[in-house]
Amino acid sequence: MGLYVSITLLAALAVTGDGDGSEDVLAIVWGTTIGLALAHWFAFDLVVRLVDPTPQPSHVTRELVFELLGAFAVAVMATITLILAPTHLERQAVRAVMVGAIGLVTFIEARAYGASWRRAAAYGAIALLLASLVAGVKHELTH
Repeated sequence: MGLYVSITLLAALAVTGDGDGSEDVLAIVWGTTIGLALAHWFAFDLVVRLVDPTPQPSHVTRELVFELLGAFAVAVMATITLILAPTHLERQAVRAVMVGAIGLVTFIEARAYGASWRRAAAYGAIALLLASLVAGVKHELTH
């Protein structure tokens, strides 16, 4: 979920301007995060009910809580960036942090699934480079 929120925020900030004051970056960050979290919660709950109507509730709840924590961790990172960045650099700073978050989440997930430190770092670096490339192209196409 953290990866999904990072990618979505990166895309949202790439198409909403360059800090001309027309949009509130904090509202974009938290509106997007909360909207995605609610959509995910609904979809997750629906799928669990359809696939296995009698799962162990503690396992389902724990999985959902950790996924939502990942989403909110990304929004908190973006918020801290907004607090620290100069107003004219807010969007660029948050976009850079989201690219970094994509690389970091990829690294963490790769390690969680048994990849070596080296392989996980390579996956994270590749994800970071691809995210940078995609964000740059999207930004150029929309401006």
